[in-house]
Amino acid sequence: MNDVNWTRHLNACPVRKSKRKNQTIKTFFTLSQAKKICKDFTRISECDKNSETLEVEAVECKKPTTSSSEYEKKIPEKSTFDGPYTADLEVMNTDDIENSNTTFEEPIVSATSTCLPVPEVMNTDDIENSNTTYEEPIVSATSTCLPVPVPISEVDFVAESSANASMAEHLETNIDLQKNESPEDLVESVASLPYAIQFPNDPAFISNFTMSPELFAQVALQPPCQPAPFDLKNHKFPTKKQGKYTRSFHEEHYFKKMASGKFVKRIWVSYSPSTDKVYCIVCKLFGTTECKSYKLAKSGYDDWKHLAYALKNHEATPDHLQAEIRRAMYVNNQRVDLPSFQGLNSKVVENREIIKKIIKALLYLSRQNMAFRGHDESKTSKNQGNFLELIKLLSADNAVLSSHLLKIRDVKGKNRLTFLSNVSQNKILNVLGEMVRGQILQKIKASGVYSFIIDTTTDVANLEQLSLIVRFLNEDGDVEERLVAIKVASDASGLGMFNLLCDICQHFEIDWVNNLCAQSYDGAASMQGCYSGVKTLVQEKNPRAIYVWCFAHVLNLVVVDTCDKNTVTRIFFGNLQSLVSFMRARKRTALFIEAQKIYYPNERICKIKNFSNTRWTSHHQVLGVICTKYKAVMKTLKDLSLSLDRETSATAKNLQTVMSSFMFVTNLLLMKNVFEYTTPLSLYLQSPSIDFIQALTMVDNCAKNLFDMREDHTADKLLDNARQFAEDNGLEQTCFPNKRNIIKKVMDGEKKGTETIFLSPNNRYKIEVYNTVLDQIISSISSRFEGARKILADLSFFSYERLISINEGCSIPEDCFIYLKTWIPNIEIDELKMEYITFAKCFMELKNGINIKKLHNKSEPGDENDDDELHDSSSDTETESNTDAPKITALDIIKLLNSYNLISAFPNLYTAYKYACTIPATSASCERSFSKLKLIKTRLRSTMKQNLLEPLMLLSCERNIEINEDEAINNYANTSKILKEALLFK
Repeated sequence: MNDVNWTRHLNACPVRKSKRKNQTIKTFFTLSQAKKICKDFTRISECDKNSETLEVEAVECKKPTTSSSEYEKKIPEKSTFDGPYTADLEVMNTDDIENSNTTFEEPIVSATSTCLPVPEVMNTDDIENSNTTYEEPIVSATSTCLPVPVPISEVDFVAESSANASMAEHLETNIDLQKNESPEDLVESVASLPYAIQFPNDPAFISNFTMSPELFAQVALQPPCQPAPFDLKNHKFPTKKQGKYTRSFHEEHYFKKMASGKFVKRIWVSYSPSTDKVYCIVCKLFGTTECKSYKLAKSGYDDWKHLAYALKNHEATPDHLQAEIRRAMYVNNQRVDLPSFQGLNSKVVENREIIKKIIKALLYLSRQNMAFRGHDESKTSKNQGNFLELIKLLSADNAVLSSHLLKIRDVKGKNRLTFLSNVSQNKILNVLGEMVRGQILQKIKASGVYSFIIDTTTDVANLEQLSLIVRFLNEDGDVEERLVAIKVASDASGLGMFNLLCDICQHFEIDWVNNLCAQSYDGAASMQGCYSGVKTLVQEKNPRAIYVWCFAHVLNLVVVDTCDKNTVTRIFFGNLQSLVSFMRARKRTALFIEAQKIYYPNERICKIKNFSNTRWTSHHQVLGVICTKYKAVMKTLKDLSLSLDRETSATAKNLQTVMSSFMFVTNLLLMKNVFEYTTPLSLYLQSPSIDFIQALTMVDNCAKNLFDMREDHTADKLLDNARQFAEDNGLEQTCFPNKRNIIKKVMDGEKKGTETIFLSPNNRYKIEVYNTVLDQIISSISSRFEGARKILADLSFFSYERLISINEGCSIPEDCFIYLKTWIPNIEIDELKMEYITFAKCFMELKNGINIKKLHNKSEPGDENDDDELHDSSSDTETESNTDAPKITALDIIKLLNSYNLISAFPNLYTAYKYACTIPATSASCERSFSKLKLIKTRLRSTMKQNLLEPLMLLSCERNIEINEDEAINNYANTSKILKEALLFK
């Protein structure tokens, strides 16, 4: 019968059709794949246990001589395989196998599902006509199903396992001839090895030859075969006699003991229950040609006496470590084909892994503001600097980096590509800095509106550094203040800094002429000068860029006014300054610390800080330390007054006399009460998340609290507290001394004047000191913040209080929002009024639906330079409750509109709030960048160039911006041709 007739016979057979309908098992092999695999199919004929070698006998397959009609009679009934898995199988009689002079080698076993599907197969005529012998097949263990692609005509190969036999003895062949089915639709059920069903990821089933990409992917993603004893037959590992003792495998080899005592699982160790051997599955799959020839990868290892030693040596070999890297890259889908790990790309993978560790080291050092290079970086140096020493530390747990360092050390002469030179460090740092800046610029341009914060300072090298901070709202409605650039201002005049600002914006394509809405600087003439200041020059090209004098600087000037304008307070702070200067000596500080241990043994040790004009909370900190450690201060001065040094003794005695007076104690408590309102306000004003409306509202609240202190009962309470303080500390003066009224003598011919009104010491203090100080600070706040109130004329309608009043029925003026039309482009005033009124009326309902965060519950950043000094932490928590922050801010309202998706419904209102929140209240972010500058450019690093300083500043100040390491490596590779060849995949 020819091929055409035989195919027609198979298709027309009703029995075959009924079987095909009931068939539910599928295979992932196509007919063409099955034919190809068929040509590579052989059977294991003999297994030598001693030499562990397989002798394969291959003979040509021939078509059975039995006719098809006789063959059909020999098909038995369906049998059931009794084992870990039960399946209905159509099998062939063993007599047919004996009659067919066909020899089979090891089958292709692919564990991929819970069943054993057989692929579509070749026609028997095809096998007969092809003089083909079949080689060792591919074995794949990838899931819980075992499709066995063994296409020998319409025959299925079935292997059954025997418990104590070798591989050749394990395999017993059964063949089943399916009838009346076309080769394209042939799918058969097969029973396989019990171990193969229970352990489909058995490493012995994996061939050492090339697999298809699909088959390899299934095998590679399987976990290692690591059965426990109770998973095996007889619930224990097989034993064998080795030497004098009977030994077996133990599951403790699945783990590696670290130096710390912890155990880490070896994911590369794979035990084969079918052969009772241990394999390295990683080297078997991902190893190089040489690596696959290792015994652990090729044939397995079963010398249980020396297994621990063999595993330890194997996992430390470079070939195994390279295979581990390839496995990790493959599993993470960074490379999808196995050949990419070979040849040149294998070296690229190693180089990229090295660069990743170098990037981590550079980011750590830059974000910790540490120096990179040492004085002596030679190979014989004991200390090669922070960077190289950190690389050595990282190499202890990274074999690739360790191997790279060994190569560098062993090579004589100069290496061309080490990735560790100062040039490479600077290149990578510049790449990382530009990536951070690129993300910032992308957000700035996406916001559409922003404001500038600019300030200058002199670094340790006497260079004028200009810091440019940009404030904007991100896509989530949160305010961000980001460092864009820090440049050397060779010309510190207003025009020079304006030209530098224009150059920066032009270089980074920042369209400040159209999109800048506000600017905030300090009170220097070069910044806010009305003729040639930066503020004026910016407004000439962009009139809408309103200027805000930094609130924190203004508040600091208010404090200075309070300290210097009144005679009593000026003398008081002069005495304090003398005390601080006197106590800062090393021996005197030691005496002060010892006195604190005596009088305050269970409290924190404090240090008296120096007054500073730029550290805005320093006055309050000094007052807090003296109040809480008063006895220790007096004890220190008393001991120093007994010194043999005349200058020390005299100064200590004078300070002791001044500080023990009742006037000093009263002024101390008065100024401490004043700073309890101004210091929390100063801390709040330094927050980058505060908006302009909120800041001015808090200033008004502070002025109101100070005005309430002017009441007589508050002054009386202060005097009572001063009296109690003097008594608690054992002072001689517990009240003001009485002064005799001076009566002017009347000469002859003069008229007698009015009698002098007698004032008690307490009333005299209230009039001359208490009320005068409060009047001075209140008037200073009003006058110095007057310029900011003009900006708030129309913005005040967006405050929480005005929204509540509109909700309660108050009307708005007809001319409201007129200023906004000249400030915000393309805004419709009439529509804004309608949106504002509508939103105000339903504001309370919207507010009750969200959880508004209260500002005074947030911890606001202070001066970063104070981190390394001791201070009284109790004063911070004590004063935070004295500043009244708004319940809901403009930023909260923007988030409210975002949360309800009302931006499109209230476009003009949202735009107005966005502009209002973009206005910076302070330039404290520049001050924070200068704090980083002092930590980075120190006296020992004073020669640092600007092209290195700027990326270090960006990485340190904007440390919360994530960096994609792969993108950074690609950018670094594009800087030279040599790096392209070493770091980019081919």
